[in-house]
Amino acid sequence: MGTNHAASYLERVEFDPFAGAPVERVVGTSEAQREVWLADKLGHDASLAFNESVNLRLRGPLDIGALSSALQALIARHEALRSTVGPEGTELLIGDAAAGVDVLLHDLRAESEAARLDALKHAAEQAVETPFDVSTGPLFRAALYRLTDDEHVLMMTAHHIVCDGWSWGVLTDDLGSLYAERLGLAPAPDAPACYGDYVAWELGEAFGPAMREHETFWLRRFAGSTLPVLDLPTDRPRAPVRTFRSRRIDRLLDAELVADVRKLGAKAGISSFATLFSAFAATLHRLTGHDDLVIGVPAAGQSASGMTALVGHCVNLLPVRVAVDPAQPFADFAARSGSVLLDAFEHQTLTYGTLLKKLPIQRDPSRLPLVSVMFNVDQSVSAGAGKFPDLNVDLSANPRHFENFELFVNVAPVAGGYRLECQYNTDLFDAVTIERWLGAYEALLRSAIGNAQQAVGKLGWMSPSEVEALRALQPAATPRDAKPLMQGAYERQCAATPQRVALRCGDQVLSYLELDQRSNRLARTLRARGIGRGDRVGLCIGRGADMLVSLLAVLKAGATYIPLDPGFPEARLAYYAEDARLALLLTEATVSTAPNAWRDDAAQRILVLDRDIGWLGESAEPLPSGDRDAQAEDAAYIIYTSGSTGKPKGVCVPHRAVANFLASMRLAPGITSDDKLAAVTTLSFDIAVLELLLPLSAGAEVVLVPRETAMDGNALRAL
Repeated sequence: MGTNHAASYLERVEFDPFAGAPVERVVGTSEAQREVWLADKLGHDASLAFNESVNLRLRGPLDIGALSSALQALIARHEALRSTVGPEGTELLIGDAAAGVDVLLHDLRAESEAARLDALKHAAEQAVETPFDVSTGPLFRAALYRLTDDEHVLMMTAHHIVCDGWSWGVLTDDLGSLYAERLGLAPAPDAPACYGDYVAWELGEAFGPAMREHETFWLRRFAGSTLPVLDLPTDRPRAPVRTFRSRRIDRLLDAELVADVRKLGAKAGISSFATLFSAFAATLHRLTGHDDLVIGVPAAGQSASGMTALVGHCVNLLPVRVAVDPAQPFADFAARSGSVLLDAFEHQTLTYGTLLKKLPIQRDPSRLPLVSVMFNVDQSVSAGAGKFPDLNVDLSANPRHFENFELFVNVAPVAGGYRLECQYNTDLFDAVTIERWLGAYEALLRSAIGNAQQAVGKLGWMSPSEVEALRALQPAATPRDAKPLMQGAYERQCAATPQRVALRCGDQVLSYLELDQRSNRLARTLRARGIGRGDRVGLCIGRGADMLVSLLAVLKAGATYIPLDPGFPEARLAYYAEDARLALLLTEATVSTAPNAWRDDAAQRILVLDRDIGWLGESAEPLPSGDRDAQAEDAAYIIYTSGSTGKPKGVCVPHRAVANFLASMRLAPGITSDDKLAAVTTLSFDIAVLELLLPLSAGAEVVLVPRETAMDGNALRAL
């Protein structure tokens, strides 16, 4: 059946329970309803985010007349289904219970199976994309499809302002009971509470003695001026104003896994909900790197109020704040998260909107305040089973095309296990991303089941096929030196091509042999001063040949060098020297910015290369190998960050990493012994390592460019 035919069938099946019905009575709206009413006014897409649609699939001999009568009784039974909202959002106008309901059967049995599926799919899309007007109603719609002699689908759609997740389970249960009553097989169900009773209960709670305790609990949970913001890695930049377009992806967790989840929860003394929630929080932690998470969890007001048979909008969003310690065993983390959940549910009567008004939240139009992700385990899907005589019943939610949350994961129990129903914002995420995340969630859950004592941060979160696919992408391992050191390739090059030019600095030219001998002399002087493995030596030297000589000498002595650019302010260099706890400072008499504190103890802690020239008389032979030599994991140098986010921080870069980097750069983009590389970068910037050591590792020539030339574009081009 084509799309147009499906639309015509839908139009003929829909019914209007409000046709000609006067208002029966008026009650006040709940706090949560007023929040939905305001959000509904944000526009077309925002309004459609509140469309909730379900399919009730009935297999077996269905009495259409009895079902039609039961639907009419269902509307009369529940005030919310025949209500609209007043113009200010503060009043619920309840229509007359005597309004009739016409349900027309539209037979699709003559259509092919593919056409029937197409008709249902199109009808579901229409259901979630057809807006409700909360002021004029109706706020509940239904359509009935006959697929075969013994299979029917009742599609019901409601605005969230009159129906929540708990309500769908109640509606299914009640419809089954009313259907059985119409067949004379069961008594009529007891009358439910009125929605006005729930509003009165909520009002009593708001001004009751326990509310101060609830408020104190939540304010303590979110104490402080900085509140956590969950930043999921998006596939596209976040729009300046929040969008609502959404799609849903489902993933089935098999029955064996579900049974294991229950066992894991039982061992930890928590519910299956808490176990699933904890794994979800751990997955978000791995995706974002955040250890302070806020995850929305819906709480049914029907349960809290004791009005369990009530249909209406009674849900409250609980912003559950979870601290994730990646080193904590998952079993302990789950037990703690379970306790956090229990506390949140115990204090659920303070509404989300009321809490927001009391928190110092700076509103961001691009995202929801405080909560952007929601997690729920839906028990309504199993309700109603067995209530319909001689019928097998399945209740499933139709995917929405608009959603309030960036991510909403609903865990729906089904015959084959659990179905993960993930609504996601399509302006932020691609389908493949969400599929990968759901897979990561399942893999992490399985990993936790396999070893609940494993640290949260160590749990596996990739499937075996994904791990294998990643391994297949890796190139063959490249052999490296048995003792990879930053200066290792340079030293081998000195032995291979001693007479080639290694360094050109203005009129000064040094061959590989001359550079090596000069750095050996200085390295011996450093060793004579007690410098070796584990020591840190500062280099505060102008851009001349001895800058490179000093760098190589420190490495040969087994120590770590710290570049101190003479062009930096003296106070900044003094901070570097103090923070690095230098054992020695190498400088020149012409450098005026060398830290003063070091000048006061020159004999022990400073070597002025162009004044204390005794080092030039040392032996040019390499230092003998010994236990003071550097190892691959030792820091070759420490380089400081800019300090733009606070004080500069020293980053230790090990020999192994630099040797590996230089080896890979020799291959790609590559360098040959005939190349010359102009070194223009200050030693305090990390790229200087490549400019100086890469050419020397390949027999090429380093041209050391003076600062004045490097800062002058024309002069640099001429060079």
